Amino acid sequence: MTRVLSLIDSLSRFAETTAVLLIFGYCGLMLAEVFARSQAMSFSFSWEYSQYAMAAIFALASGPAIRTGVHVRIGALSEHLPVTAARWLDIVASLLALCIVSLIVWAMWEKVGRSFDRNILATTVTKTPLWIPQLFVLWGFAQLWLDCAARLYRRYAHMPYEWRELDSDARDV
Repeated sequence: MTRVLSLIDSLSRFAETTAVLLIFGYCGLMLAEVFARSQAMSFSFSWEYSQYAMAAIFALASGPAIRTGVHVRIGALSEHLPVTAARWLDIVASLLALCIVSLIVWAMWEKVGRSFDRNILATTVTKTPLWIPQLFVLWGFAQLWLDCAARLYRRYAHMPYEWRELDSDARDV
C-alpha cells in the first residue's frame, strides 16, 4: 500500500506543478492582454482561455491542498476534541468528501464524454473543442478523489500525511 500512496503523492505533486504552470500562463496572458489594450488592440482568446485556466487551476490544486492540509476542513472543531475523537471525525469527513467527489468525477466524466462525442466547440471565435479544457478539470477532480482516498486510508491506518512527515513538530490530528 505504501507504493500506491507514494504514487498518489507523486501524481498529486504533478497536478500541483501543472496548476502552478497554469497560474503563470494565466498571469502572462493577462499581462499580454493589458499591454495589447494599451496599444489599442486585444487578443480575441485571452478571456476565454483565462477562464479555462482558472477552472483547471481550481480543480488541479484541490487534491494537493488535501494532501498538504491547507484545505478548509474541520480543524476548528477537531482542535478541541481528544486525539482519537478528532481522528475519527476526520475519517468520517474524509469518507463523506470521497463520496461527494465521486459524484463530481462521474459528472465531469459524462460532460467530457458528451463534449467529445458531439464535438462541441466554444461559441467564441477560437472554436475551441470544449472537451480539452474540461479534461483538465476532470483530471483535477480525479486527483482530488485519489488524494481524499489516500487521506482516508492514512487516517484509518494511523499513518502520517506526506506533509506531516516533513514537519516533526506537527501534531498528528
